[in-house]
Amino acid sequence: METVTLGTSSAEQVISPPSNAPRFFAALGNPLRWEMLKLLVKHGPLCASQLATMLKRDFDGVSKHLRVMRAAGVVRAVPGEDRRLLLFSVPAVNQPEPELLDYGMVQLDLRSAKVVEMPLQVRT
Repeated sequence: METVTLGTSSAEQVISPPSNAPRFFAALGNPLRWEMLKLLVKHGPLCASQLATMLKRDFDGVSKHLRVMRAAGVVRAVPGEDRRLLLFSVPAVNQPEPELLDYGMVQLDLRSAKVVEMPLQVRT
């Protein structure tokens, strides 16, 4: 995963989509990780214990899911004021508008609660 720093602030880092697209999409394919991403978009930077409390899950499991998402380039982690804490978030450069995520290869629009399913078309 490449990291490019813009300006002088470490908060303005671009997380480039990984070259391994299946890994990126697999990180979002888990329902719990999807809920975690939505919480990070809604609330901003959170630590693993905050997410675990919000989701009513154990810390170790949430922490594992965050590591998967971080390794896949979905979220980033920066040390909090207390260096023992990591705060996870979606980089601002990957969120051009509130609840709209843009990772270059895919845009995720979280503004609509409605899920639209497309009918499967079978060629005969």
